[in-house]
Amino acid sequence: MSDDVEWDWFPEGRLSWSLDIVTLLAVIGESSITDHAQAMTSSTLCLLPRLIPAPQALLKPARPGRMPEVSAKMAGVYNGITLDSIGFFANIITPLDALSKYSFKVIQITHSDRSKAGGHYPRRSIKEKVQEFITSPTLITKDESPAVPPALLSPLHIISLFSFIATIGILVAAVIWHDGPAIIAVSIISITTSIVGYASLWRPVLASRKHKNEVPKGDVIIRTREAGFILIKCDEEVARELYSGTEQCDYYVGEQSYRLLMGASTMMLMVSVVLLGNCTWNSQILTGGTYIILNGLYWGLGMLPQSQFWDLSRYRVVDVTPKDALNAHTTTDEKDLTEGHESFTRTLWYAIRETKETGWAERSGAAPNSEQWRRWLHEAKENATKGIRDWKAVERKNFHMRANILDPKTSHPAAQPAVTDANEKALATPDAV
Repeated sequence: MSDDVEWDWFPEGRLSWSLDIVTLLAVIGESSITDHAQAMTSSTLCLLPRLIPAPQALLKPARPGRMPEVSAKMAGVYNGITLDSIGFFANIITPLDALSKYSFKVIQITHSDRSKAGGHYPRRSIKEKVQEFITSPTLITKDESPAVPPALLSPLHIISLFSFIATIGILVAAVIWHDGPAIIAVSIISITTSIVGYASLWRPVLASRKHKNEVPKGDVIIRTREAGFILIKCDEEVARELYSGTEQCDYYVGEQSYRLLMGASTMMLMVSVVLLGNCTWNSQILTGGTYIILNGLYWGLGMLPQSQFWDLSRYRVVDVTPKDALNAHTTTDEKDLTEGHESFTRTLWYAIRETKETGWAERSGAAPNSEQWRRWLHEAKENATKGIRDWKAVERKNFHMRANILDPKTSHPAAQPAVTDANEKALATPDAV
């Protein structure tokens, strides 16, 4: 190829490039912002005027009244409650997704400071005062604190500060370049972010006991869809806050004011997008690059566990799973085809062995509602109460199943399939029975 042949595959010079697409960068990344919207607006740092990707993700017609819940069967061991979900913060402390199939854990949860059980602090440290000011400044005058505030060094806080500084840098550069549309556009977008943040600012309110009457122990047991069990040993205060109670969202702005602010923010956002498309080439490059970086950072937040965003120091969490139940989700003895292999029945027995109760298993549907299973539960409770930890749970379950088939007086033979090693897990799982 000769030297005088022009390379015309790309535009020549910066003025030949069209950057109108930069306005699209301002509204890309809605899913990432939506995933972190509640954590973002629970801190007063959401009031910082700054650029955020897809600010329209926060322009919702209505605000959630409670924290999102996670589907799982939960039953009170002693108090008789049964629920189909667990709370948001409870799932952070004991993430159900991390629980293997047929696994079993015993977790003890207490308040790290007994004075925090009612939500009051006898004396605040400097760190607590700073954290309270950032998360909920109005609460300082009330001498109380939100039960689970955002973490002081939350990645969201760091990104918010970075975005605030980057926004100031863009405005300074726009002034130097005498770019009026960029100054107005970035200013309006930043102010819109502050308005939307103020309209959505909230704090978590956990359920608490109003009276101090004597109540049963608050222990709860959770069963996942993968047939894993978690026994939570706690008092009624902790159980009410994390498991049996409802986590409410307490907003600082009323519903009517919220709708008014959302409408004003929508109009401001549309005006800013139009102005952003009329910025100079330099300003569009700088603004577009900032949005690309912010989108990448917010996307990266999705890879972090939720525990990074919330301060759970209110609770002291200890894994007290017995040694003989640590490997419930694995094969412990290849030669033992019943008790040595992981199964729903074996894990259910481990849970009954620690609680010494079977009522929760019947109420929550952990054990199928049949006569042979009721006989097995009766035996399981007897052996658990006596402290017999090596009871042959799977073997006895198989015995009751076979006995039910052989005895024509108990049920019709065709209705009870034979139990074999191959289908033991299927019969043991409530959804398959």
